[in-house]
Amino acid sequence: MTRSDPPHHNPGDEEHVPDSPPFWSFVPIGEYQVPGLPTTGAIADAWASFKRLLRKVDQSALQPARDEAKLRALPEVQLEHLAPPIDPTKPTDALDAALYDWLHGETPDWPVRFVINQPHAHPDLLDLWAARHGATVIEPPTIEQILAGDLDWFDQWPVNNGAGPFWVLPQLAHCYLRHTDGLKLVRALLARADAGELGRGVIGCDSWAWAYLMHIWPVPHAGALTAQAFDGQRLTRLLTHQIKRRAGFRNAKTGREILTVPSDDIEVHPEIVRLAAHTRGNPGTALTYWRRSLRTEPHEDLIETTDEPASGDVFDQEDVWVSAHLNEPVMTNEVDEDVALVLHAMLLHDGLPAALLPTLLPLTHDGCLAILLRLQRARLVECRDERWIVTATGYSSVRSLLAGRDYFTDGF
Repeated sequence: MTRSDPPHHNPGDEEHVPDSPPFWSFVPIGEYQVPGLPTTGAIADAWASFKRLLRKVDQSALQPARDEAKLRALPEVQLEHLAPPIDPTKPTDALDAALYDWLHGETPDWPVRFVINQPHAHPDLLDLWAARHGATVIEPPTIEQILAGDLDWFDQWPVNNGAGPFWVLPQLAHCYLRHTDGLKLVRALLARADAGELGRGVIGCDSWAWAYLMHIWPVPHAGALTAQAFDGQRLTRLLTHQIKRRAGFRNAKTGREILTVPSDDIEVHPEIVRLAAHTRGNPGTALTYWRRSLRTEPHEDLIETTDEPASGDVFDQEDVWVSAHLNEPVMTNEVDEDVALVLHAMLLHDGLPAALLPTLLPLTHDGCLAILLRLQRARLVECRDERWIVTATGYSSVRSLLAGRDYFTDGF
């Protein structure tokens, strides 16, 4: 993008409804608004629960639209058309729009901008943004460099000649350890960035690591941005635009329609509002739940899908059923403190190698490994790129557990 070009993102390009918000909008972190349930919806739910207590219901007379136990989950090939991964170009366009003035040197007092991401929201955003602008991607230090406070790590920064955003550090969370010897390097990084010694660049940080660093160090956070929460309306429109073929989505228990594609209808179904609230506006976790909830009839033959809907395609003729359950692993109140410590450490560091946990926690190596395997069986954690992370479907339960025990959280 040249200095005279407009930002890539044009909010009007993807609108069905005039004056409705764009899918992606980057805002100062203080403006993030966690979506909640509408008051009328909460009252209706409470009244329905109260009425159920006052009268007995013959459950055998309540015939669900489909027996969920007989429905089957969709294979990956069909999920790619009915719930594909988020197109990273959309949030990248929105980030371009948010950073437009900074990109063109109109905010010289901010040599470095911060972009804060929630777990699983859009992990590849800054790598794509860096590639778009030809920026140097800064690799995080090794564990040995962090613990040694090795300032040679800064040698990889490009020489600043004032020509533009020369570098991007996508993962600030991987540049420190919550350890007596693990904070020197990140403190030096933040101090140099604030003083302008590193030139112009963008630092990405996981929301949990950001909250922790803000707690222990006066992080220069002027202009720190995050993607605005996906409420029910944004999430409905995101799902509609993600889906690549005609389909109708119905609740498997009630048979009621939740979503139709294509559609210009501005109505937002309460189930999608509840999904947005449950995931606290995180589009990545919301899409993961949506993908896991899709079902098809047991007798329908699997077919090979193509980029264009074929005549007789099952999804051009039949409804797709949506499970009435969240299908998420649930944390129990019996979880011991050691488990909570391991989960909290993983979130604060955007994942950790198993071998590093005993260095950061008052636990043995064998004890940490036993906890990880236990959590893995419960689908609460998984190992990705040699780092153990909390899963997208386990994140809400884990976050609620830690918040309920007064652990430090990310505030999102």
